[in-house]
Amino acid sequence: MESRPKVVLLGRFSARGETLHSAMQSVCAVRWIARKSESRTNPLLLPLHVIREFVHLLKLCLSVPLGSRPTVIVHPIGPDTIPAFAVRKITGCRVMLYAVGADVPRRMNLARRLSIGWAVRSADVVLCGSARTERRVRDLGGMSTKVLPTPFVSFGPGADMKREFDVVAVGDLDDGAKQSLLVEASAYLNPSVRIAIVGDGPQREYLTTLSRRDGRTQVQFLGDLPPTRVYNTLQSSSLYVQCSRDDSRQSSLLEAVACGLPIIALAGDQVPELAEQYGIKPLVPKDRNATSLAVAIEGAMENYTALLEDVAKNKEALESFSRSWPGMAEAAIFS
Repeated sequence: MESRPKVVLLGRFSARGETLHSAMQSVCAVRWIARKSESRTNPLLLPLHVIREFVHLLKLCLSVPLGSRPTVIVHPIGPDTIPAFAVRKITGCRVMLYAVGADVPRRMNLARRLSIGWAVRSADVVLCGSARTERRVRDLGGMSTKVLPTPFVSFGPGADMKREFDVVAVGDLDDGAKQSLLVEASAYLNPSVRIAIVGDGPQREYLTTLSRRDGRTQVQFLGDLPPTRVYNTLQSSSLYVQCSRDDSRQSSLLEAVACGLPIIALAGDQVPELAEQYGIKPLVPKDRNATSLAVAIEGAMENYTALLEDVAKNKEALESFSRSWPGMAEAAIFS
């Protein structure tokens, strides 16, 4: 019989969920439910998914004695909190939320602020991906918080691939992710510089039009991809660019480090966190604008060989972090 602590991971977004689920298997007995993400493309299905999750979670919690009921972790904060709190009321299970940053943005409308504020105040514990995220959670009224950085688990086969892109970025195509900075920077780069942007969102049509100005075709929008295809894209690229201050795809950035890519991160709160939490030291452009980013990309490409020593140090730091993460997770979740 399984004697390890039990956790149910409740999260509909596959990329984030798969990373956390894989990492937690070394810490506890974990079940992952609510994997489907159809509601992202068809919001009308959301109520059906919430009801289905409630029934599944309720059966799971009632199937074990009261003293052995699992801890429910909702990751990231969203509609999945509703079935989690409902099941807690019936079964007495413990509910944790895992805030990764993008789900607790610095700017949000009143409705979202009220709903997230209710969630973080109602949770037994809110795990926060960074100290910055913890400060925002506390601003929303969450009092029981612990910092647990985003885990890293590689999904790739580890084989080298032909370099297809010079620059790659991964993130949502919305105003918060600021992928527009990379698209704007492309106008200052040689047209032969090949750029791939992985992700989708409301700004895709606008960014596509912006990238095609002056007849340029160097930027390719690859859309949302499963983790293994994201890995393959990283493996076939030379530089990783992070435009967002609030990275919702942190696992992709860490995967880029594991692939041996230099990281260019525009100045923001995230840069010191990369160094403090993961030991990663990115290249930081002088200013947070398109021209400064273009200069940084050109400099990295011209001095690529000289960056390999820094790349090796980043990989060593990530490996050290990965070895220590299970202990951090066990302390945050079960102590």
